[in-house]
Amino acid sequence: MIRAVCAAVLALGAVSADSAPALLPDASVRLQAARYAPAETDMHWLGWIGAGAGLLAIDKVTAYLTADVETIIGNTRRAFDATQANYHLEPGLRGSLGGGREATLFFHHVSRHLVDRAKAEAVDWNILGLRFAGRRRGRVPVGFAASLGHATLASLVGYRWEATGHVDAAIVSGEKAEAYVAGDARFVTVERSAAFPRGDFLDRSAEAGARWRRDGRTLQTFVAWERRNDVFVETPGARSRALIGFRILFNSGGYRADESTPPRAFALSPRSLTRE
Repeated sequence: MIRAVCAAVLALGAVSADSAPALLPDASVRLQAARYAPAETDMHWLGWIGAGAGLLAIDKVTAYLTADVETIIGNTRRAFDATQANYHLEPGLRGSLGGGREATLFFHHVSRHLVDRAKAEAVDWNILGLRFAGRRRGRVPVGFAASLGHATLASLVGYRWEATGHVDAAIVSGEKAEAYVAGDARFVTVERSAAFPRGDFLDRSAEAGARWRRDGRTLQTFVAWERRNDVFVETPGARSRALIGFRILFNSGGYRADESTPPRAFALSPRSLTRE
């Protein structure tokens, strides 16, 4: 893993000496709301608010930062009662490989919290890894992403290695609107503990929906199914459930975020950025 990271740094750092740096070359904002079905007392709704920006671009390499908040809402104490807040922070370097493909060296931090409830110990982890993403044009445009990373820190949950994959296909597309299907998978190796006695696990999801684009703005409506592990903060637990919701996206600077899934939800998929 160390050799692979070093090789990626060297590859991403191979820029032209005469390339003029560009400050803040791109930015993105993402909002999402979805209803779980079936719903549980502590888990009725999923909310997502996030933003990202390219900080500095030199030739084909961009240093970037993303920050996101994932909120789980139930009705334990009131009609809308936030029960979990999960914070995501990711700095990294992404480099264009040409042909709609890019490679990313990332450091992803996740910190999970109970809202207005006591929490005995920290629940967080860091993943250092590599991501490859691309988009194939044609009669049926297809976007894809895959990543492999190792945990440099994993408090309580015991994560070690994480591999993710994503695919997205526009099955019916027009000038401004399209219908799509998508799938995600996340495999995690785990060091068992008394608090989390479960072993390695595979999260996966399937999604279908429609999206409308205009001048860097996108509105999506979707229906999804997911099998998700570690849905609780301090204890193990898995759920299979449907989600019905919408997303609002804004992207500038010629890059766009993966449109069918949240950017590295704590038990789901990676964020990838691909050129239009």
